[in-house]
Amino acid sequence: MKKIISLLLSILLALSLFACGSNPPATEPSAEPTVPQETETPPEPSEPKDYTRFAGIVEDPKTWYDNFMALPIANADMTEDELRQLCVDAFKANLTFQWTPTQEISYTYTLLNKDHTALLPVGKAYSGLCYATGIAKATCGTIWKILPYYDVTTGALDTAAMGGSVLNNLSSACALGAVQGWDRVSDSHGVGSMSAFNMYDANIVPVGPYTYTPEDYNRDFGSRTASNQIIAKNGAEVMYESYALMKMADGIYSSSSWHVQMIATNPVVVRDENGKIDPEQSYVYIHEQGQTGTRGDTLNYKQGNGVELRPLGTVDKKVTFKTMCDKGYIPFTLKEFIGEDPVESGKAWVGAVPEQVMENGKEISPSALTTKNLYTNYALCYIRVEVKNPAGETLCSFIPNLPTDPRNREIMLTDPQMANRLKPYANNKNTVHLYAQLSNGEYLEAFNGILKG
Repeated sequence: MKKIISLLLSILLALSLFACGSNPPATEPSAEPTVPQETETPPEPSEPKDYTRFAGIVEDPKTWYDNFMALPIANADMTEDELRQLCVDAFKANLTFQWTPTQEISYTYTLLNKDHTALLPVGKAYSGLCYATGIAKATCGTIWKILPYYDVTTGALDTAAMGGSVLNNLSSACALGAVQGWDRVSDSHGVGSMSAFNMYDANIVPVGPYTYTPEDYNRDFGSRTASNQIIAKNGAEVMYESYALMKMADGIYSSSSWHVQMIATNPVVVRDENGKIDPEQSYVYIHEQGQTGTRGDTLNYKQGNGVELRPLGTVDKKVTFKTMCDKGYIPFTLKEFIGEDPVESGKAWVGAVPEQVMENGKEISPSALTTKNLYTNYALCYIRVEVKNPAGETLCSFIPNLPTDPRNREIMLTDPQMANRLKPYANNKNTVHLYAQLSNGEYLEAFNGILKG
């Protein structure tokens, strides 16, 4: 099993990023007649709509669900392009997830050292996860965690059934938003929170000819100038050439903007007659997780069918090379994309320590089960517990109140209510089954045993 880096990307995690799965680079911009232009990456036939910030692609709940569930499980036989497309499609799905709450949601979040209030009333439609960084245990939502409470036909999200875990299931931030895509193929990238982001430790690598040292990266990190200093040291021309080598599903990171974004399309690169990149004519499209805010009507977007939607993220946002450079963005990629870290199948198991795997089929009491841990090699989205009788019929099924976090690959099974719910079925005949929903899309049985009375 690969080494899992828990350094989360906290300096990457204060704003938002979202990515688009359509992978359609735009057509080349027009040039002056006297300046020949060249496109290094030929534009594809269709161009994504140039959505403004806080605008999103809207799909009805059934269509969205079908598309999301149709995403493939990554495997070692996939090509680089297939792995990249999967990440982009997965992030787009997270950004375009359409829902309406059964109870009003109100909370305060922190953005750039300021508190903001978000209000999501009943009767409105929303797209994507909520931005909620700065809330303890709140920035760990995933689509997988809320699907058990989601009505595919109506788009209603049973926030009442979530209880006090609404934000734990429904909120994210910029870095974790992009991670929803990367986690479909990578079990070791280590990206999780902005403050811990370090390309030497996070199992990701820079894209292009720009260079930096740990000293460059960590200098004045608290004042968020690290990426700007790296750009200043390398020079704008080197950064433009680095941006030109990006591919869809790569990431860009800025310590000054305190933000991470996912590249949604291959770049369009325009050069002048001397071969120099034109940074204002060269561009990419990105996806990003956006903050919710209290912007009133500025968050509203009317669908063609008249349904009001409030997007909580951005898809297909056009960004020029100059803008990326001016805002301090440095590009990176995952080792899985470049063949340095082969894609693994999902794994889930129960034990006292990671090296110890509990044998299935043995007797175990409800109280003894809650002293164990559940481990996975991909991010753990949620756990489901089921009890079955000897005939295989399900007697009980529930999601325990455990603080699963998409940045972690293990969890203690210490919910006392789980033991209480299992005790009535502990008769030395019924069996208990623990299932784990992994971020790569696999739903695996981590353990089964006979409930000891």
